[in-house]
Amino acid sequence: MDQDRAAAAHVAGHGVVGELMGFECLGLTIRWTDQHLGVCRWPAMPETVFQQLQFQRYVPTDHQFDEIENWVTHRIKSYLAGALAEEMVTGSYNVAWATTDLNMISVIIRNVFGIQGPHFDEQLTSEIYYDVDLGMEIEDLTRVLLRARERWDDEVKAELAANSRWVDEVTQLVLEHKTISGNQMRSARHYN
Repeated sequence: MDQDRAAAAHVAGHGVVGELMGFECLGLTIRWTDQHLGVCRWPAMPETVFQQLQFQRYVPTDHQFDEIENWVTHRIKSYLAGALAEEMVTGSYNVAWATTDLNMISVIIRNVFGIQGPHFDEQLTSEIYYDVDLGMEIEDLTRVLLRARERWDDEVKAELAANSRWVDEVTQLVLEHKTISGNQMRSARHYN
């Protein structure tokens, strides 16, 4: 399988599902390093989400908590969409890249789903262990990825299937240009 096509499908999945989840795509790119990786750029997180990330400022009884939980859930789905869109092209699920995607928001996931209350889900909190050989703590996101897939894969797959033409066209644009703007991505959308 062409690595560029896989990377293009991956970022297209992020961009399309992200847009559907309310995250304006600012741009998509592949081959930004020597590795076959890509990036979907979104605007900065809202201030309430940032406060939860940095200071665990809110608890489930605060009115802001539902907004934060909604943002985090939508971002998880947007991240899951990358590996699922890539799988539609390659036939295999890229666990390493999906884990890297979720690592981008692992602390905020923990600061929402790791707090006792109605949203608590221990399986969405990473495990930290000490690697004696490396002499450092290691964050293991395996169970976070498994739980996120268990909870949201079917919904994300349905979004990708319902918007497969858009995903395919964005994949092709990224393949051709290597970098596209959010406007270019949105211009490829066809409404039923």
